[in-house]
Amino acid sequence: MSKRILALLLFAGISSSLIAQRVSYPQLVNRTESPTIFIDDIILPGENGNSTLAFIFRFNNDFIPFKRISGNDFNTPEEADFYSTMRFNSEVFEGELKRRQQPSTNSVARDTWRDTLFTANFEETQSKEKYASGALSMQLSPGTYNFMLQLSMMQEVSDRNTQRRNITVPDLNKKNTGEVYLIKDVDSAPSTTSLKLMNMENNVLFGKDFHALIRIPNYDSSAEYSLKINNANISRDDTTSGSNVFTYTLKKSDIRTNSTIKLNKSENPSLHLIQGDHPFTYALVPIPAAKFDNALYLLTVAKNKEDRSLARYLFRSYWPDMPASLYNLNISIDMLKYILSENELNQLRKGNDEERERKFRQFWEQRDPTPNTVYNELIAEYYRRIDYAFKEFGSQENPMGHENDQGEVYIKYGPPNEKERIFPPHGKTREIWKYSDRTFVFEASTGFGDFVLVGTR
Repeated sequence: MSKRILALLLFAGISSSLIAQRVSYPQLVNRTESPTIFIDDIILPGENGNSTLAFIFRFNNDFIPFKRISGNDFNTPEEADFYSTMRFNSEVFEGELKRRQQPSTNSVARDTWRDTLFTANFEETQSKEKYASGALSMQLSPGTYNFMLQLSMMQEVSDRNTQRRNITVPDLNKKNTGEVYLIKDVDSAPSTTSLKLMNMENNVLFGKDFHALIRIPNYDSSAEYSLKINNANISRDDTTSGSNVFTYTLKKSDIRTNSTIKLNKSENPSLHLIQGDHPFTYALVPIPAAKFDNALYLLTVAKNKEDRSLARYLFRSYWPDMPASLYNLNISIDMLKYILSENELNQLRKGNDEERERKFRQFWEQRDPTPNTVYNELIAEYYRRIDYAFKEFGSQENPMGHENDQGEVYIKYGPPNEKERIFPPHGKTREIWKYSDRTFVFEASTGFGDFVLVGTR
C-alpha cells in the first residue's frame, strides 16, 4: 500500500478528482471491476531504412467471452473445460487523418493475430491474472500514417473497430530522443539478451522492480549519463516533474553499443537485444520500483551537466487488485468505522484534503507490519475484506454486504477457521462461525440470505 493515498488515484482511468466527488462505494466497486485490456504501440528499428511499428497487447480473461467445451467442438487439452477464439488485426493507412475529410483508403500494411484459448474451470475465465497476449508488427518507411485496430471474439459477426488514429513513424537513425521500453524479465546470453516486455502500456507492477531499456542517441563514450525518476504532476497543459525519487549514473556495464533490437512475437512478447555491427546504443538499467509509492512518475535520461533530456517517459505504478475504497479518501476514512470510535473518525475527517490525507497516511504507517517496504500488508488486507464482505454477504434485501452483521464480523476478524450451517426442522437457519478464541452465531432473518448476529461465545 502506498504511503501517499492521493497517488493511488492516478491510474486505472480514475482521476484524483474523485477525492472531491460525491461518489458512492458501490460505484467505486463497479469501476474497479471493469475488465482490463492493454494495447500499446512501440517503435523499433527496422530493415533497409524502415522502422518497425508494433502493437503489443494483453487481454485479461475477465474481458474475454468463454464457452463451455462440448464433446463435439474440437480437439482440446485434456484438462480444459472452457474455450474462446480471438482474432486481432491492425491496418495502417497512408497519410494523416484530417478532420472533415474522408480518411485515406490506401492501406500500406496489416497484420493479424489469432488464437484459441483454454481454461480449466469457470474461475479462470473470470481471472485478471490470466490473459491472452501477443504482438502485431509491420515495416514502414518514416512518415505519417493513420491506423485502425479490429478485434473479433467467438466468431462475432461484426469486428470491434477502434477509431482511426494518426501516428508518426520516425527514422531512428536521425531521431535525437530515445525510446524507452519497460522490461519485466531479463535473460542474458553471450551475444543476445532476451527482454520480456511488461506489456501493460505505461504501467509497471506496484511493489516490483523492473528494467528500463533506453536508446541513447548520439552516444558519447567519454561522457557521463544520468537517469532520474521524479514524481510527475499532470495538468491540462503539461506534465511537470516533481520531487526526485531515484537518481542513477549509468555504468559502462549498462551500455550496449553497436546494438539493435528485434521483436519476438511470442505469446509473451519480448525484445532481442543484439550486439554486433549495428548502429544503435542502448542502456539496460535496473529500476528499484519496489521502493516506489503507488503513483505516477517521469523517467528522464540526460548527459551530465546538460539540461536537455535524451529520453523521457511517463509511467505509472499499477496495483491490479487495489481495493475499491482506496480510490477515494473520504470513503477510505469512513470505512474505518469498524475499528475506530466516532470521535476518532471525526478527527480524521477534519481539515482540507492534504491534511486528511496526511492523518490517514500516519494512521496506517503506525500500523505497518513491514515499515521498510512500500507495501503495507495490513491496510491492503483490511480494505480487501471490505470488498469481499460487500460482494459475499449482500442480498436483495440488503445489498451492502459490508454493513450487515456477517460483513462486520468478517472485516474485523477475517475468514472463520470453521463454518457450519444448521437447518432446524421448526426454526430458522443458523450459521456458526468458529475462530480460535471465539464463536459467532448468525440466524437467517429473511429467505434471501440475510443473517443477523444472535449470539457469541
